[in-house]
Amino acid sequence: MRRRQLGFKRKGDGRHQKRIRRPDPSTLHVKPTETNLTGVAGLAPFGAFIRELGVDAALSRSFSRLKTGRSVIYPMAAQMRLLMDSALAGEERVFGIEALAVDPLFVRLAGGVVPSIDTVYRDLCRFDEEALEALHSMVVDHGLALVARRKHRFVHIDVDTTVEPLFGMQEGALPGPNPRYHGRPSYHPILARVAEVDAIVGAKLRPGDTSFGEADVPFVEECIDRARAAAPSAVIYVRIDGAGDCSALMHAVAMKGCFFLTKARMSPDLVAWSHTLPDGVPSTGMPTVVPGGRWPRSRSGAAIGRMGSA
Repeated sequence: MRRRQLGFKRKGDGRHQKRIRRPDPSTLHVKPTETNLTGVAGLAPFGAFIRELGVDAALSRSFSRLKTGRSVIYPMAAQMRLLMDSALAGEERVFGIEALAVDPLFVRLAGGVVPSIDTVYRDLCRFDEEALEALHSMVVDHGLALVARRKHRFVHIDVDTTVEPLFGMQEGALPGPNPRYHGRPSYHPILARVAEVDAIVGAKLRPGDTSFGEADVPFVEECIDRARAAAPSAVIYVRIDGAGDCSALMHAVAMKGCFFLTKARMSPDLVAWSHTLPDGVPSTGMPTVVPGGRWPRSRSGAAIGRMGSA
């Protein structure tokens, strides 16, 4: 933890005047030792792996412009790699860097010195719309590369929203649906994931009071276009929970030549229609049926459970 007598900085922090340089993780070897123990030994092979993928070089190309000049000590690419290592070590918040700053391997990979969290927060504030879009594209491209390499016959895009409670006055933090912290400001991001490779192909940060609806249809269409470009011959399914019971979304997915699976709201007309199912449809379970509507019947589907089924 940072100490008050040190100006809320770690010992030695703030005295480093030379530009840091992250080492090559492939040159580090994990061996039994009694002098410099580490709890994050996996960071070395992980660093070598993503360097081989070209992630380090891509970070430098895309984000070095955010911090320029000869006086830069912590380059932006190095700061982003620091956060990636911290996340892999299990620290989801920036403040978690303080706990890792005592680990010798983490410090070595950081370039010999770990910056204060104030420096990290200031660097994160440098991100503009162009940088955010570049980061999003980088994440998506790595996920889609797996889809293209494996040549799947079927691709399932899972669209889901999640609540991220906040304990501060962050920008865009508004009260909304929050099953655990009622009335707490939060974010309500929406994510799109390809189930076959467990990779994110779309992400959008939204205020906490935002619900899923027609305004999110372009986001889903973009995710479908990305998946289609990576797997042109695959049959694409879009899966979403009850929020997907939206005619605009269903129509857009159908027009993209894809199938959708959702949990329809059991309105009176839908309940009446479900009882008209032909013989042979099981009375239990969740069969896929077509309730009809303005979208092509051959591309539509809704999960309907029989009333009173087990």
